[in-house]
This record gives sequence, C-alpha cells and structure tokens, in this order.
Amino acid sequence: MNDPDYRALLAEVFDDEIRRWTSEAEEAESFPRKLLERLGEQGVFEAKWAHGATPDVPKLLELAYQLGKLGSAGISVGVSLHDSAIAILQRFGRTELLKSVAAQAIRGEAVLCLAASESSGGSDLQIVETEVTTELDGFRVRGRKKFVSLSPIADYILVVARSVDHNASSRHGNVVLILVPTTQVTIESPYRKVSAGPLDTAAVEMDTWVPADNLIARSGTGLAAVSWGLAHERLSIAGQVAASCNHVLGITLARMKSRTQFGQRLFDHQALRFRVADLQARVDILRYALNGVAAEGKLDLRTAAALKVSAARLGEEVMSECMHIFGGSGFLADETPIGRWWRDMKLARVGGGTDEVLWELVANAMKPDHDGYEALARTIS
Repeated sequence: MNDPDYRALLAEVFDDEIRRWTSEAEEAESFPRKLLERLGEQGVFEAKWAHGATPDVPKLLELAYQLGKLGSAGISVGVSLHDSAIAILQRFGRTELLKSVAAQAIRGEAVLCLAASESSGGSDLQIVETEVTTELDGFRVRGRKKFVSLSPIADYILVVARSVDHNASSRHGNVVLILVPTTQVTIESPYRKVSAGPLDTAAVEMDTWVPADNLIARSGTGLAAVSWGLAHERLSIAGQVAASCNHVLGITLARMKSRTQFGQRLFDHQALRFRVADLQARVDILRYALNGVAAEGKLDLRTAAALKVSAARLGEEVMSECMHIFGGSGFLADETPIGRWWRDMKLARVGGGTDEVLWELVANAMKPDHDGYEALARTIS
C-alpha cells in the first residue's frame, strides 16, 4: 500500500462516527476502547506494520497527522501510546507469546500500554524501584508505577523495572522490560488532569508472577527497547502537533477575516497578520522536516527527540497566540474549544520526555568539528 492509498484509508476510517466518539470522550473524560478496535479492524495498524520489526515511517506520520486533526490530545496520544507499545514488541518480542500479543494489538483485539514513570524519578528510568526477580521458571514483578496512561482499558502493560538478579558491576545497566497482564495487577482510580481528559491515566500496583516468555528485554537491552518505543511515540507527537497547529491556525485565520475591530477586519491589522504569518511559516517548516524524515524512512532516536521537543515548544506558542487573537471568546469553554486545545498542548512538552531530557539526547549525539576549530584557532592565535 503506497502513501496515497494509506491516506485514503485514514480518511475513510476517521469518519463522523470517530469524530463523535472523540467529542463524547472529551465530555466523559474516558478513552473509547472501541476506537482502537476500529483502527485495528480496518487495517490501520496492519498496513503501518507491514515491514514487521520496523514501522513504515511515512505511514507513522500520516496517522499522526490524521490524529492531530481530531483536536483531542487525549485521543491522539492514547492511540500513539498503544502503537508505540506495538513498536517495542515488534522489534524486541522474541517469544511466541509476545509475538501473539503484538498481533492481537495490531488487529485491535488487545490494548497495550507502557508503565515507566514512578514517584522516584519520572523520566530517569535508570532509578526505577519496580523490581523483577527470578522465581521458579518465571519472574516476580513487584512495584508501583505512578503514571500509566491507558491502563484502565488495557489488556497488557509493558513494565519498565530493574533486575534484582543483575550484576551491579555491569556497564550495561539493570533495566529490564517485561509484559504483565492487567488482570494480575491493581489499577487505581484514574487521575483528574489539567488537560487531555480522555487519556485515562492511573497508578498501577503490582506484585505478581509471570512466565519467562513474558520477558521482552533483559538487563543491558531494557533501556534500548524503551528508547525505541519512545522514539516512535516522539515522532508521532511531532506529527500530531504539526497537524493540530495547522488546524488551529486555519480556524484563527478564518476568524481574523470575518471579525471586524476599529473599522477593519482583524486580518487587516498588520501586527496580527504578521504574527500568524510567522507562526504559519514555522509550522510549514516543521511539516517539511517531518516529510523529509518520512522520505528517508528511518526511525532515528536523536531526530525523533529533536523534532518532538521543537514541535512541542512551537505548538505551545501557536496555541497561546491563537487563543490571544480569539480574545474573550477563547476563554469561554462553551463557546470555543481554543482553551482546551491550549491546555492540551502542554502535554506535548511533558509526555514522551520533557524538553530537558530530549535536549540531552540531542546534545549527546552532536559531533564537534575539531578540525574546523583548530583551523580557526590558528588564524586568531
């Protein structure tokens, strides 16, 4: 299936019914599992994962663009979290059990989520306190995860933990990744959040045994497996932000051309016109950058981190400026969704890694030009 075909599939699948489900989910602040089931049944995930272990990057971004146009961070991020968990199982799942769960998730028959953050460390996964211990012919998983999005509707949780059996002197670390059915854990009541209401997020308490086949990544590869899934999620978030920004800028432009102030349309006021032109130009650049990644077809950890942090910061600025241009109406929740979109965008700067975490990834992958510096130093010495 080429990209135009996939785009057509998405246009057909994301119909008025899914838009209605999205509106209902915003009202109820609860994620509609039937949406993931629909995407699976209609082959949205299957087409994207036709390559097997690696995602079709152009399709990853086409799906992200479609999700971004829904105007609901809770829905769009929820779908990408499920799909990012598929990414981990597709690449690192070696046992028949893990392959079966991945296939079920692709078909929409099972919902996946990732349990990483704890009260102890947030983004610092190397200090997680959840433990995995060898027990009989499997593993004991014991601990508490604080922020587990989709856990109230999920069938399986990919749990980030530390191996108690691990050799502490190893330079590869002790982080492991293991699959745990939600039927074997305690999922607490979902949190009330500032935004992204439909993204059901709850704490998960676990003290359970799972077979050895449930181990996704052992010590030494655990962080790599999680990083792979996060790169998938970050690229998706960048695409969602680009589409969301384009959507709100279009709506704001329509308001500027229809609303009159001081005898002129808002669009005729140069200060406002130039402001939205600047924002649109930068959103266009973001979209072209993402399309360049799609053309290259590779999922790269540094690039995903850079695009996500840049997109999130731009998205927050776009939503803030558009809300400002809407004036008082932007503050009326019953009159426009602008305020909700503004709050939703903050999630992009926190979920999937904060700005600072992603900047570290980018900084650590940068390559200094020592030869260029030495040549310059000789000319100024």
